Amino acid sequence: MSKESRIRILPESLANQIAAGEVVQRPASVLKELVENSIDAGAGRVEIDLESGGAARVQVVDDGHGMSEDDALLCLERHATSKIATDWDLGRIATLGFRGEALPSIAAVSKMTITTRRPEDALGTEVRIEGGKLLRVTEMGAAPGARVEVRSLFYNVPARRKFLKRKETELARCLEVANQAAMANPNVSFVLRHGKRTLLDLDASGGLQARAAQLVGEAASSHLLKIPRAASENMTFSGWAGAPGLNRSTRDAQYLFVNGRPIRDRLFVHAAYAAYRSFLPVKRHPVFILFLDMPPEDVDVNVHPAKQEVRFRFASGVYDLVRDSVAAVLGARPERARRDFAHQGVSRAAPGAAAEEGAAPAGSFPARTSAPALLGGGGYYGDFGAAGDSGASAEEVPLESSAPAADAVVAESNPPAPVGSPSDSAASSPLERTLEPPHPADPVVLSECRYLGQWEECFLLFASPQGLVLVDQHAAHERVLYNRFRDQFREGRVDSQACLVPEEIRLRPEEALSIEAHRDDLLRSGFELECAGPGEYRIRAVPALLADRDPAGAVRQIAEGLADIERPVSFADLIDGIIARMSCKGAVKAAQPMRPEQAAALVEELEKTPGRWTCPHGRPVMLVMGAGPVRRRFLRS
Repeated sequence: MSKESRIRILPESLANQIAAGEVVQRPASVLKELVENSIDAGAGRVEIDLESGGAARVQVVDDGHGMSEDDALLCLERHATSKIATDWDLGRIATLGFRGEALPSIAAVSKMTITTRRPEDALGTEVRIEGGKLLRVTEMGAAPGARVEVRSLFYNVPARRKFLKRKETELARCLEVANQAAMANPNVSFVLRHGKRTLLDLDASGGLQARAAQLVGEAASSHLLKIPRAASENMTFSGWAGAPGLNRSTRDAQYLFVNGRPIRDRLFVHAAYAAYRSFLPVKRHPVFILFLDMPPEDVDVNVHPAKQEVRFRFASGVYDLVRDSVAAVLGARPERARRDFAHQGVSRAAPGAAAEEGAAPAGSFPARTSAPALLGGGGYYGDFGAAGDSGASAEEVPLESSAPAADAVVAESNPPAPVGSPSDSAASSPLERTLEPPHPADPVVLSECRYLGQWEECFLLFASPQGLVLVDQHAAHERVLYNRFRDQFREGRVDSQACLVPEEIRLRPEEALSIEAHRDDLLRSGFELECAGPGEYRIRAVPALLADRDPAGAVRQIAEGLADIERPVSFADLIDGIIARMSCKGAVKAAQPMRPEQAAALVEELEKTPGRWTCPHGRPVMLVMGAGPVRRRFLRS
C-alpha cells in the first residue's frame, strides 16, 4: 500500500540558510571570510567598520584587484570561486579561501551590498542582495578594489539572532579575527573602527617584528624570545615564544599560523604547551607567535566549514618540531656581555667539604671548587599570587590547563589593552610592582653579584647591577633537581632498584595495551614489570629515584597517560609530573638555614641548569628590586 513520502526536497532559500549556519556563526565569522577574500585579492590595505559589535553592520574595504560585473554576480552563487578549478588544486590549496561558500552564505542571512571595480575598468559595479535575493545591479563610479557591506545579520533568521552575545563580546571576537589576520600579513595595513572610534590602525611599513609589537604591546614584546628558524623534513618553523613569566589568564595572546593561515589546532597548541609544561603556574597560559610552513599537499585545510582546523600529513613530525624548538629557546642560557661588578662575600668550600649537619640535606649540593658563574634568568611576569605557596604539588599542574578562555569583554570606552599591560594581571600592591623578575634582555649574573646573606631562612640576597636580587632557595634547588632527574630519564641513565616485595597493580585493558607497547621505554627508564594475568602486573623494579615514592602510583599515572588517545604525548613527557614531585620533596626547604658555601654551591648548580625561569610549578626563581623605587621612597630620586 502506497504511503505519502516523508522525505522532501528543501526549498533553495532554506537550504542556503542551513549551509550558512556552517560558515556564519556570528559577526566575527562574516569578518573572517571578508578579510580573507581581501587578502587573497592582493590587498595592501584593509579597512574594517563595525556597528553593534558587527551584528548591525560589518564593512570591509580593500584595494585589491576587484571584480568585473560578471564576477560580482557569479561570486554570489554557491561554490563559485576563482581559487581552485581541479581536484589537483584541492590537494594543494595556497589561498585562504577556496570553498566558494562565504559570500552566498552571508548573503542568505543578511542585507549585503558589494561595490567593486578592477583597476583597468572605467566604471565599477554595485550589487545589492537581501536574504539571498538579488535586488539590483548598478554600474557606477567606484575606487579600485572592493567594498562589501553586510547589514542586519540574521534579520531573517530570528532564532539564530537571539543567540548572539552582547555587543562587547561580539566586538572582542571581531578584534581577535582582525588581530590574527594582521599578524599573519604584516605587509598589509589594517584599520578597524567601531562606530566612530578607531580600535586598530596598523601600518605595513615595519615588518613582522614591528607588527608583533603593535599587537602584543611594546612592553610585552620585549619579553618575546625569538625562535631561530628550524627545519625538519619539508617543514620550517619560526616565531616568538613569550618568556614564561609573560603569561595570561586566557589564551587570547596566542597566534598560530600554517602557511600564513590562522588556525586552531589541538596538536599544534599541545606541542607548544608541552614546551612550557614546567614553567607556568596553574591556570596561566603562555604568549606565543608561531609560524609553520610546509608544502600545501602536506596539510589538509578542507576539514572544517569555517577553515579553522587543519590535518597534517606528518603529525608526529609537526609535534616534535614545534615542541623541541620552543623548548630550546626557553631552556637556552641568556646571552649578553658580562659586566664588571665586584663579587664578594660568597665563601668557597674546600674540595670534598660537606655541608654543615642540619643546615641542608646531606648531599644536596656538590662541594664547590671554584667561584660560581651563574647566568640567572628566572622570571614571572603577571599575578605573583597565582602559583600558590611553596608547597604546590605537581598534581595541581595539568599537562595542559583545561580552563577555557573567558569571553573577552571590550567596552566601547575601554579598548583592549595590549598583552603584558597592567590590566592583564590582578591589582597588585606597590611591593609587587617594585619586585620584578630580571628582564630577558638584561639577565642577572650571580657570579657578578655580591652575596649579602639569607633572609627569612628562605631567600638568598645578592647585590647586583640591576638592584637587590632575591633568590627563592627552594624554587632554585627544585629547578636544578627537576632538570637533573628529567635528563636522566630522557637519556636512559636511570639506575634501577629491585623491589624487596613486588607490588601488584591492576590496569584497564587499554592501559595494559599501552604498557605492553612501551615496554622498552619502561625498561630503559628503570621500570621492570611482570605480567601476572590479564591486566595484572607485578612491579619488580623501579627507578632508584622512585624507590620510596609510590612506584605503583607512578606506573598507574604513566599507563593512564599513554592510554589517552586524545593527546599525542610521548612517554618521556608523561613522567614529568612524577619528576616534579620528586624534585619538590628532595629540594632544600623554604624555612631552612643555609651557610654561604651552600648558597654558593646552589648558585653553581643553577648555572648549569637550562630554563632557570621558574621552579617546575611555575613559581619565580628570582626577583629584583631596582634602586629607583627605593631612592624615591627615601626622597632621593
